[in-house]
Amino acid sequence: MSSPHPEKISLAASSTVYTYHCLCSHLLLATTTPLPALPTRQNSLDKAHIMPLPPPPTAHSQSPRHRHAHSEPAASLDHYGLLLSATLDRKPEIVRSDDGFEKRYMQRCGRCALVVGYQLDWQQFAGERVGRREDVVFLLPGGLMTTREMVMGKKVDVEIGVGTVEVVQG
Repeated sequence: MSSPHPEKISLAASSTVYTYHCLCSHLLLATTTPLPALPTRQNSLDKAHIMPLPPPPTAHSQSPRHRHAHSEPAASLDHYGLLLSATLDRKPEIVRSDDGFEKRYMQRCGRCALVVGYQLDWQQFAGERVGRREDVVFLLPGGLMTTREMVMGKKVDVEIGVGTVEVVQG
């Protein structure tokens, strides 16, 4: 029996994974929180979705003996999201915003190189840290479609700047 929501993959009774693809149909994102439920940037013109990322694995956490001994607290299991086949630009781009300038590291589709999101530099936040923030990614609206939208061949209207671009899967 086929599922009415092909973008959902049930892992357990309470866990659902939502998958998203680039406009070129390349699988890019898996998350336990659907994009519309994620918070968005309010002080930015792009209104990007803010998706927390899991911490990078450490050598200590890779060991089979320690993998379950130091499990994450239950609160951190409420959301889990991964970029699956996006490529990260090595050099940041400087983007002018209403508040000044932002240093963005662009996340691109691994197949067609469309920018689907970005990560910010720590210099933009108060504190001593430097370099790219690895704890969050900002996903651009209009750059991703659900697996269901892709399978159904849905037309995706994407607003870019002052105009609208119509992307048709075919």
